[in-house]
Amino acid sequence: MKQFKTLYEASMWNYIYKKNKGIFYRGVGRGGQGTGLGVLGTGVYLTWSEGMASAFAKRQGAGGVVKKYKLKTNLKIVDAGGLTDGDKDWIETKEMMGFAPQQHAGNDKMFANMLSMMLEEKGYHGAVSDDVATGIVIFNKKNVKEVKK
Repeated sequence: MKQFKTLYEASMWNYIYKKNKGIFYRGVGRGGQGTGLGVLGTGVYLTWSEGMASAFAKRQGAGGVVKKYKLKTNLKIVDAGGLTDGDKDWIETKEMMGFAPQQHAGNDKMFANMLSMMLEEKGYHGAVSDDVATGIVIFNKKNVKEVKK
């Protein structure tokens, strides 16, 4: 019988970070505000798609712009897919909050704050979704630096 090497699941975050060389985008309105999404927790929401960031900027009305950001290396980001063993911390945290992995409380600020706090206690700097519109949240803005054109 032929022996196969063990295949380890690569982190979605590591793949996205390397593919984009640490560069991500954010659609903001006047004053630099986002849309107030809190599905992954509180913090700075980014996406790996400049087109998606543009759609968010347009939702902000006149004056909406796309900004480009560089993220610090070696950030610990939880995969928020909630479907594999690699998402164990996400699954456990959501379960403690009374939610299934894919459930959320919409734009409820208390939910978002609690989710961020619980994940930070586990050593995470943010969370990443497999959905380009939900994207990535980085809990502390000190881990995000705007790239000036």
